[in-house]
Amino acid sequence: MAQPQVPIDVDPETGIWRTDGLPMIYLPRHFLVNLQKGIEAAIGVEAYRTILYGSSDLSALQWCREEARTHGLTPLDTFRHHLKRLSQRGYGLLEITALDAVAGTAVITIRNSAFALGYGPGTGRPVCSMFEGSFAGGMRFVLEQAGHPGEPVCREVACAADGHAECRFELRCEAAG
Repeated sequence: MAQPQVPIDVDPETGIWRTDGLPMIYLPRHFLVNLQKGIEAAIGVEAYRTILYGSSDLSALQWCREEARTHGLTPLDTFRHHLKRLSQRGYGLLEITALDAVAGTAVITIRNSAFALGYGPGTGRPVCSMFEGSFAGGMRFVLEQAGHPGEPVCREVACAADGHAECRFELRCEAAG
């Protein structure tokens, strides 16, 4: 089944690529995987995971705010759009398998995660931590728009690089404060 194409506009004067008005960078998958491996080797897996979580959480929140304005989407449709765009950009096939927007909970699965494929099935640990903060940031947008307090937290609970059939993430909302 063919997926809709992601619109890319290239400014001939500046060379800047944009999708839906947002500046983008197009990279080969191995670059991101090799970058992650290099940083993990330099500072450790947990330190990298912590840094990545915060930056991808903020980036997803900013992206969702912008996309909601650009497309006039509801908060929940914006969250779904966020996952759709990640799928369309080659990060894997993302699917929401459970969702309760009021409670701020979700289960998201990824088949063919770019990171799990890059590391391989014998890695022996989860490697798709880039998605954790990203999913939390998307849910943060949903809760923010609904005026709901709470802190979305996401963890990868199964990874194809750790021998599972697919990667699975659980998102929950912790009490504010």
